[in-house]
Amino acid sequence: MSRQKLKFCTILNMVFEKILSAHRMLRRKRKVGPRMPEVKKPAQPEAKFLISAPKWKEVPDYGLPFVVVAGRSNVGKSSFINYLVNRKNLARTSSTPGRTRLLNFFDVGGRFILVDVPGYGYANAPKEEARKWLENLMSFISGCDSVACVIQLLDIRRDPTADDKWFAREVMATGCQLMPVVTKADKLARTHWKKRAKEIGAAIGVGSKIPVTSAQDKIGREEVTAMIDEAISGGEKPVKLPVIALDGPSGAGKSTVAKLVAKKLGWSYLDTGAMYRAIGLKADREGIAMEDHPALGELCARTNLSLRPDPSGQTRIFLDGEDVSEKIREHRVSALASAVSASPPVREAMAAFQRRIGASTPTVCEGRDMGTVVFPDALLKIFLTAAPETRAKRRVLELEGRGERAEYDKILADIVKRDHADSTRAHSPLKQAEDAVLVDSGNLDAEGVAERVVGLVKG
Repeated sequence: MSRQKLKFCTILNMVFEKILSAHRMLRRKRKVGPRMPEVKKPAQPEAKFLISAPKWKEVPDYGLPFVVVAGRSNVGKSSFINYLVNRKNLARTSSTPGRTRLLNFFDVGGRFILVDVPGYGYANAPKEEARKWLENLMSFISGCDSVACVIQLLDIRRDPTADDKWFAREVMATGCQLMPVVTKADKLARTHWKKRAKEIGAAIGVGSKIPVTSAQDKIGREEVTAMIDEAISGGEKPVKLPVIALDGPSGAGKSTVAKLVAKKLGWSYLDTGAMYRAIGLKADREGIAMEDHPALGELCARTNLSLRPDPSGQTRIFLDGEDVSEKIREHRVSALASAVSASPPVREAMAAFQRRIGASTPTVCEGRDMGTVVFPDALLKIFLTAAPETRAKRRVLELEGRGERAEYDKILADIVKRDHADSTRAHSPLKQAEDAVLVDSGNLDAEGVAERVVGLVKG
């Protein structure tokens, strides 16, 4: 073959290969479509240390919301912070409780500031120094306007201590959003996580869902981050108040059940009925008509009511310094309580007093409008009822047990009359809240009802 023919064949072969390659490319595009650009995951916000300070007032105004991370000593705050911001050594970890002795501030992507605070409870420091840390911490949470929420870390293996319960109560009393978070989930089988989270929430008096996390196994960061985003954007959902609200008609056993539930849970008991009885007693003593609402409102404004536990754990009620705990239980005072409770100024004054108590400590309360008016965001609402005849028999036994004369027919008539008055009054009538659990105590004793309520709290 001549040199010219060989050159021609070589060029022809190259052209053929290019045509074939182009054909293959075209078929591939028709089959799989155009190649989509790669979507990159959003980068984790960069976190950096800002400052350490013994007192929050020494910290500059960064113009960002603060997210406080608190918990018992050695609960794993530093590990939690490092996992949350995806940094290994941003916060220094230690196996020695009480190493964090300052307020440590970390900027998280210019969006918010994480604040690592000294652990409460046991700390490797003198008690007086630990007490000052705690005072400084609560002053920070209640006094700093930049605090958006407080994350309380709780070890999934441990029942909340008295310090844990106290801290949760104090934070909620300030009006600041509390976000309980369970840590160290890797130390417990996954099948127990949900149950333990509910038990821990019930113990500290919080009904909201509690995230379960593990810095070791990288669990729970997304849920916590979403909660923080809601808190710093102002769209946070309120934590349910640490209140169990028992409503129902007179004689349904609310007081007895509420006392038992409070004792079983270690919560405070709020006898709201006693408060109305005390106001009714004072109005009767001063000759104020039950229809004179302005006078009743003025009476409430100058009345000093207080509830105090006695050595046996029973709640005593004091009216302007006088112990009227027995006096208000007389049958005659029951009618006064029903009449005075229909007064709007009285109900408003009593509701404000009750809310202050409920916001300061986990509380079991009973009344007529606890779940509908006073505590609409209660952790649990119960509507306790029984037939009028059953309630009348209970009332007879109660009065006779105190050595008082009791006429069944009269008491039954009074109960029916009071039921009608309570359920038809214009202001805060007796009714079951939409989300309340209905419990008929007719075939249950007080202990049985209390056990059911406690079971509902613990899930």
